[in-house]
Amino acid sequence: MTDSIKYSLVALGLIVVLFLYNQRSQSSININGEPIFTGNDDEIYRILITEGDNSIELLRNDTLWDISNADSFEVKPFQVEKIFNRLLKVEQEMIITTKIEKWEKFGVDDSLGRHLKIFDENDNQLIHFIFGNSGQDYQHNYVREEKSNDVYRTNDNVYFLLNTNKTYWAKKISNDEEGIKNNENG
Repeated sequence: MTDSIKYSLVALGLIVVLFLYNQRSQSSININGEPIFTGNDDEIYRILITEGDNSIELLRNDTLWDISNADSFEVKPFQVEKIFNRLLKVEQEMIITTKIEKWEKFGVDDSLGRHLKIFDENDNQLIHFIFGNSGQDYQHNYVREEKSNDVYRTNDNVYFLLNTNKTYWAKKISNDEEGIKNNENG
């Protein structure tokens, strides 16, 4: 065997070893997200979303959802479906910081963030997360569990779903429809 073939085989072997080492080290840093809610959707009876002084409360009544203190509004079912199919499924992708002094930078401190609280039928709090949307990253948000210092980046942008505007969640019903609704509930 000539020297050039020997050197080529050694170089090829070295490249294969480096490739395998690189693959192994990269697989150890894969991002494995964890959804913010791992419970059963049927356990959820109340959803409270707050931002600053604004809030909206969605209440489950059998299979339908209502907005508390808003009898003249009918909840849009597809908006509530987004909570279950997207918002509660959002994953905490990777930890960004554990320092409290960085919360404001990521918009997840108590005053800047949008709060999501979920309750069961006995009014026990199932989750309380604070979402932030600081920076130029439009594909992700930042999230922190209320009693944790850990701030995570999410795998999806769900910030817009944490809207406290009634007209985002429901449509105003006419006086005729409101009378029918009150008779059904009364």
